Amino acid sequence: MSARNGLRAGRGIMHRTDRAAAGVVAGIAAGAFTLSYEALRSVYLGSDGSHNLSPIYPLIVEGFVTVAVWVAYRLRDFGWKATAYPWTLAGMFFAYSLWSNSLPDTVPGPVIRGVPSLAVPLAVHLFTHLLKRRETKAGTAVELPKLDAQDDEGAASEDPWPAWTPPAVQAPIFAASAAKAPTVNAATDSSLMIRAWGRQNGYDVKSTGRIPEDVLKAYARAHGGTLVGG
Repeated sequence: MSARNGLRAGRGIMHRTDRAAAGVVAGIAAGAFTLSYEALRSVYLGSDGSHNLSPIYPLIVEGFVTVAVWVAYRLRDFGWKATAYPWTLAGMFFAYSLWSNSLPDTVPGPVIRGVPSLAVPLAVHLFTHLLKRRETKAGTAVELPKLDAQDDEGAASEDPWPAWTPPAVQAPIFAASAAKAPTVNAATDSSLMIRAWGRQNGYDVKSTGRIPEDVLKAYARAHGGTLVGG
């Protein structure tokens, strides 16, 4: 129970840490967006832009960067060729935002006023790029390789299940021969072996003296033969 509680506590700490990190990231992003927003708005106003429409200009620049990064993330499973386009557009608008924030006086007026006109077709094309890639993957069908006539005949002629040959049955080692049963000679067989076998099978056999005949017969029967001699 203590180990399970410790694991749960560790997971709880990890989740709290993730939430704290997400909060820090959100705070940094909000602060950076606020500063960049004011800088881009000032750049737009410096190019004789409309004061009433100036709040929209920063949203176009920073919003395009955000959307392009999101498209690249959505296409992360389609390979670098699919993500190269959105990353390139994100880099272009990020570079313009960095230029406007760092050196606002060096940005030409025609460039400032031309950014919204450029963002419109690029945003539409970026969205169609996302849809096209996802529809292509959804509509891709797996085609099985086709076999020609010769391959079909060869496949039909070959037996995928070869004939099974049962393994040879080995005769029991101690089995009696069907032609002639083996014999047990009480005179020649080891008496120690017979006495030991008799004791193991519940017979009262002494260490010395004559071995009882019933033990000898039982020993002979157990070994698949008949008693010879006495």
